[in-house]
This record gives sequence, structure tokens and C-alpha cells, in this order.
Amino acid sequence: MTPEVWDYIFHQTNSLPKTAIKKEALEKMRNEFTYWYPVNLRASGKDLVPNHLTYYLYNHTAIWPTLKEMWPTGIHANGHLLLNSEKMSKSTGNFLTLTDALDKYGADGMRLALANAGDSIEDANFETQVADSGVLRL
Repeated sequence: MTPEVWDYIFHQTNSLPKTAIKKEALEKMRNEFTYWYPVNLRASGKDLVPNHLTYYLYNHTAIWPTLKEMWPTGIHANGHLLLNSEKMSKSTGNFLTLTDALDKYGADGMRLALANAGDSIEDANFETQVADSGVLRL
């Protein structure tokens, strides 16, 4: 792996590098990369904005300073999920897995409780009473 091969694979240059690597292999690597790039949306937790997501932007602009089409076009920062207005935590016992919630409330009860949980950057609050009453109303 030479700098020229690296640059070809990751779209720094369009000319084939001088290398012992077969052209088909180079094209396959470049196509694999192109399948995933550019990234049009990165979804992550709001707690990662000041570090991971900031460096995510820095890294892309540093690697492709003149190829703006390789830069991320969107970041979605979501909040955390509360359970009955309390932080979910295995250590405190206030915890509900997706499988357990589906077993207990079914898909429709889950949908109703999640739709009621909130849709802003604020932490969503899954309320078991909403899921229970939704199941009963259905």
C-alpha cells in the first residue's frame, strides 16, 4: 500500500498508480469505497457533538479539502431514551430491552409509546403506562 495507491482508492487522484497490485483489485477497492461514500447522514448521540462528530467533520475536510462532494451532508444528533422519566440503567434496574418491550407491549403498543415519547433534541421518555393503555385501547 503506497501513498499513490491510497490516493487512487480514496479519490485523491484518478490516474492509476504504478504498483504490483492488479488493476481489477484496485478498481474493486475503489468501488467498495465509493459504495459507502459520500456519507449523506450520520446519526449519533447528542453527547458526541463536541468530540466525535466535530472531528468527523474535521477529518473529512482535511482528507478531501477540494472534493466537497466527499464531505458529510448531514448529521442527526438524537437524545437518549428515558424510561418512565428516569435514565435507563441496568445497575438501577430501570431498564427495558427492545425484545422485552415487544414481548410485553407488542409492536402497536411500542409504536404508540414511542410516538408519544417526544420528537425534539430533548431526551425521549418511553412511558410504560402509555404503552399499556395503548394496547388496551386497541
